[in-house]
Amino acid sequence: MGSVVASVVTLVAVVAAALMVVYVPIRLFELSGTGGLNVIAAGVFSAMSMIAGAVVAFFAVVIGVPLLTGVTRSPEEKAELSLKRKELEEKLTMYRARQRAMLEELDEIRRVLEEIRDILKEGVEG
Repeated sequence: MGSVVASVVTLVAVVAAALMVVYVPIRLFELSGTGGLNVIAAGVFSAMSMIAGAVVAFFAVVIGVPLLTGVTRSPEEKAELSLKRKELEEKLTMYRARQRAMLEELDEIRRVLEEIRDILKEGVEG
């Protein structure tokens, strides 16, 4: 739930920053072209809008990316993840031991089958 909220907030902040950097200056210069605003004032407001948009985008990335990647986790979450990791490592160790035991049994079966093959070859040839 937290990552969904973080992703939505980050997306909204990035969209707002894009509007402030691109859309607002275009509209201000259109307004100055119709005579509704002085060109110098439109330039100053556009620069302020671009700076504010850059600041919003910067903080959206700086704060949003760690939230989305899970860098900022509570101590309880970290402890729970650590416990799960230990459980998975134990299961993996048990699985590996089981696989090694099965391979050893298969090697023994192969040796027995080779002995049977050799005995049968001797019986056919002899």
